[in-house]
Amino acid sequence: MNLELPPAPGADVITLHDVVAWRFPDESAPVPAAIEEARRAAAVICVSEFSAREAVELLGISDPHIVYNGVEDRFFDAEPLPRGIRRSYGIPDEYVLHAGGASRRKNLEALAEAWPLVHRERPGLSLVLAGPAHRRRTELFDGMPGVVLAGRLPDETMPGVVASASAVVVPSLYEGFGLPALEAMAANVPVVAAATSSLPEVLGDTGILVDPTGVGIAAGLLDATRADAAGGLIGAARERASRFTWERCAEEHARVWSSVA
Repeated sequence: MNLELPPAPGADVITLHDVVAWRFPDESAPVPAAIEEARRAAAVICVSEFSAREAVELLGISDPHIVYNGVEDRFFDAEPLPRGIRRSYGIPDEYVLHAGGASRRKNLEALAEAWPLVHRERPGLSLVLAGPAHRRRTELFDGMPGVVLAGRLPDETMPGVVASASAVVVPSLYEGFGLPALEAMAANVPVVAAATSSLPEVLGDTGILVDPTGVGIAAGLLDATRADAAGGLIGAARERASRFTWERCAEEHARVWSSVA
């Protein structure tokens, strides 16, 4: 089914989250008319400086506006999920969380290389992988010691699942924005993220940025899960996350819309 809309009679304003469809063949195919529509738009809004650079380089967009996404209020200072509920989903007491997809850009291969190194040093720590069933994730992690394939968890549980984690890991090679990192920051959980794409923009100096390799990710996770190791980062990350509100996002979108109305 083709869901393309006809050109608007007036000026278009487009919000572009990323260009993964053009960068990664295992993502959804690009919409054929998307580049032409973006170039014709009166304004293009991108959700990070990284996405804006990608839009200029790959799509030929001129002067995109940058408006960062927000994080839902329910993640701020979220309460850890009660133990009984966690256990009903097979989630142990101490764990590192990866939540999201399993496409190539998510770099799960490097996480699979990292985890045995972490598990050797932290045998009481588990890796919980939350997300819809995907063959790549299953092939990489099924049967690996200390790994829980939790599947798709109910949306209402996710703030508690994040808040219960010892750390959240975002090893992605490419993220237009990196919402899982921001959700963890809001929930007072240390973040280990690849120093790639938009992730340094989101974390600033309030997370542990690593090389997107097995060795790099393992070192970051071991640092993040040492006793009191990430305590100094958590408060700064929570404060930084408070700047990424949907209210601010809406206001900045409205300013762009008004400028071309």
